[in-house]
Amino acid sequence: MQNLEKPLILDTTLREGLQTPRVYFTLDERITILQELDKAGIDFIEIGSPYASEGERKLVEELGRIKTRAVKVVHCRALESDIDTAPESVEWVALYLSPADRHLEAKFDKIEDKRGFVLKQVPRAISYAKSKGYRVRYTAEDAFRADPAFLRQVVVKAVEAGVDSVSLPDTSGGASPMDVRKVYGEISSLLKDIGARCVIEAHFHNDMGVALANTLEAWMSGAKILHGTVNALGERAGITDTLVLATWMKVKFGYDYDLPRLVKLAEYVSKISGIEIPPNQPISGSNVFIHTAGTHQKAAFRDPLTYQPFDASIIGRESGFALGPMVGSEGVKAALKKRGVEISTLGEEVFEEIRDRIKSAYLLHGRGASAMENIIIAEVLNKTGMVKITIPENLSAQILVDVESMGDKDFEDFCRELLAKNKGVTEIIEIWGSSFDYMVRVEEVPSLKELDNIVNNFRRVKGVLRTETLITGKKIK
Repeated sequence: MQNLEKPLILDTTLREGLQTPRVYFTLDERITILQELDKAGIDFIEIGSPYASEGERKLVEELGRIKTRAVKVVHCRALESDIDTAPESVEWVALYLSPADRHLEAKFDKIEDKRGFVLKQVPRAISYAKSKGYRVRYTAEDAFRADPAFLRQVVVKAVEAGVDSVSLPDTSGGASPMDVRKVYGEISSLLKDIGARCVIEAHFHNDMGVALANTLEAWMSGAKILHGTVNALGERAGITDTLVLATWMKVKFGYDYDLPRLVKLAEYVSKISGIEIPPNQPISGSNVFIHTAGTHQKAAFRDPLTYQPFDASIIGRESGFALGPMVGSEGVKAALKKRGVEISTLGEEVFEEIRDRIKSAYLLHGRGASAMENIIIAEVLNKTGMVKITIPENLSAQILVDVESMGDKDFEDFCRELLAKNKGVTEIIEIWGSSFDYMVRVEEVPSLKELDNIVNNFRRVKGVLRTETLITGKKIK
């Protein structure tokens, strides 16, 4: 596997990515994406579908005029009229026409001999594009659901017409790596047998969650050009993520791409597309290099690669440690170092106290305890006398309460009693449209300990199922 030739990566954010629901890029945004992909070392960039509309054609023309090291590609149907919309400034035209009977039946109901039409139109369109000076890719749309014998026939016709590459996409996203090995292996052998000089391209949709695995399998089975998009944008579940693919190539095979630039581009595209990067998104997600469980933190504090596939610096990031309900002492130490605390002056009992109090806070307050972590750290460190951290004199919060039966008399009697005797509890309100039933307003209690006591009072009441605490800040009037 180590002897595999470096693939060429094609990014199609400016074509496939624009097929993501509710996503649109302005000309300036497209130019930024084009230039950043080029600077990152991406080999091919698909810049759009000029046949889609007059407006799209003009945008593609503008992109075509921008000088890049990367080869620019436009995407068209295998029709002479579509080819005429391609700007002269691009090198490649990608022509698609499906050999799959399901597509032919759905799209060409007026044509009687549908397979015959494909066998004539594919070479005709390729020859026409070649006559205009373009290099040509033939995309056998939905190749994995085509009759294998007919797919081979169409590929042979494309080769005879002078095609430069053949793409075998998994258009519906339902192929497995085993399917890929079979289809790509057979077409690779076919091209070798007939002495074809064209290459194979790989384009995989992620509907079943295996787009990256299928893309890598295609490469290992003969594909030379591998497709991706920034943040895996595209139709339905999208396609292979360009950053993840490039990272694989660098980490596993030593093939170089500017990964930190691709990470920044992923963040930029997330912003302009309105599609957030999930925290657990491979490579670009915010959680990817954060260690959380205590046992993980203990090892990763000394050597991050105990729980990472590669050093975070490769993509321009750092390993980190989360506090939270699973935190260990090493995670506390890392958090303190990040805050500028000299941990060598502190004893282990300090780290252990912070650890235990944070864990207890999550058990009592739920997700809202994340806002209490800094207060807990400050309270513990201030006790040592070695560090002085300013903390709020008073705390305000909302306590959300879920009960077995809304309007239960015993619960509401308890609430009235608490309101009468605890000045910190200022209001208890029924709420709707939430998984909780009541909201308790707590104003200016003197410490976390007092807030803990109020929450524990609710936890002990018969019928209370759970609570969650939200620390609140200033009121905007």
